[in-house]
Amino acid sequence: MTSQPDRAAPARHTMQQSPWRNQTQLVATLALIVVIGIVIGTLYLIQTSTTTITARELDNMGDHRARLERDNELLRGEIAQYQSLPRVMTRAAEMGFREAQESEIQYIIVDGYRYDRPRVTPTATPTPEPADAVYDETLGGWLEQQWDSLKKQFNEWQSS
Repeated sequence: MTSQPDRAAPARHTMQQSPWRNQTQLVATLALIVVIGIVIGTLYLIQTSTTTITARELDNMGDHRARLERDNELLRGEIAQYQSLPRVMTRAAEMGFREAQESEIQYIIVDGYRYDRPRVTPTATPTPEPADAVYDETLGGWLEQQWDSLKKQFNEWQSS
């Protein structure tokens, strides 16, 4: 009869929570927050450094482009100097060329040549618009065509 009062009473042998368990949970939570903060900081640092490196490379490329453009302009000036008329005349004289005298010039007359003919300019011809296709095929006609094609393929397969 003593067993019935035992059932109604709460069990005394349940485990009690350790006193340091709350402290351990707090430390673990703080450690997790610190680790997440470090990961986020690392990702931010990586992105920032990548952006900085890319900006620096773009700046270097812009400087290189400006140098190339300056070099091109210098080369264009040098080419223009080499192609100047006084320099070409001097070089031609060094090679043995001289200006032709009036008596040395021979004119050739070409029959039928007109020097004052009008300039021919091409005229644009409009491209003809393709006519819209007329679809007057019925479903029955299309099915018959497909069936005939299938029979033909089957006959070719059988004969080969």
